Amino acid sequence: GGVSREPEYHKFLMQPTDQWYAIVASDGIWEFLTGEEVCNLTAKKLRLKGPRETNQFIVSASRKRWAHVCGDYCDDITSIFIQWNSADAAKDSSDNHLLSVKRPEE
Repeated sequence: GGVSREPEYHKFLMQPTDQWYAIVASDGIWEFLTGEEVCNLTAKKLRLKGPRETNQFIVSASRKRWAHVCGDYCDDITSIFIQWNSADAAKDSSDNHLLSVKRPEE
């Protein structure tokens, strides 16, 4: 456990038609959710609901795990969802570079 100062990264060759996403999140997200689990949880959600709701889903799933395991205590849960070459954004290329940040509702 604990926080690593060494980032985990992978290099991939993207084709112009590929649709990729990354989740950059605090250790509070990863405490009870593995990367594979998050990918499995988000793939269908992303197709059906889009990146904003998918990110909210990740945060919510993490918060529920914290509540189940630790009761009232919850570590920092912060997540940014980044999507490249979104099929929806490709219709209007100006949206391909839009970043929106929203504070979760308490």
